[in-house]
Amino acid sequence: MTEINGLRLAYRGLVTGLAAGWVWAATAMVGGLLVSWRPLLPLELLGGGRGHTELALGIAIAQLASGGVGMTFAYFFARYFTVRATLAIAGPCFAVLAWLVLGRLTEHGATTNLVLLAAALLYGVMLGAAVPTRGDLLRRPILVP
Repeated sequence: MTEINGLRLAYRGLVTGLAAGWVWAATAMVGGLLVSWRPLLPLELLGGGRGHTELALGIAIAQLASGGVGMTFAYFFARYFTVRATLAIAGPCFAVLAWLVLGRLTEHGATTNLVLLAAALLYGVMLGAAVPTRGDLLRRPILVP
């Protein structure tokens, strides 16, 4: 057994990732509104096209990916970092890297890609700010009288 409570770590990473996923969606939608006057465009692109089915698929993909990335970040980073500042720097870097690896660059131009990259950056800021540090996850000894 390790000194880190792994179940609590996974749960906190999942919840933080899901919450940060809504930040990503909101940022991408505002950016889509500013770029092409279509706020649902980023979610439709994530779903693979235009239409109601692709929008629903894009929302589902965004939630699955954001929860998975949040859990992965928490498990591989928060378990070792003891200072909040290191997580605050690692969060955006990890999110941008995950977006470049998992995300699709669209054919809609540089401005749309820039909006989606900015949304990933804000996702990482929230992830780095909300994921627990090592001190929050250490198991406490149970004292039996």
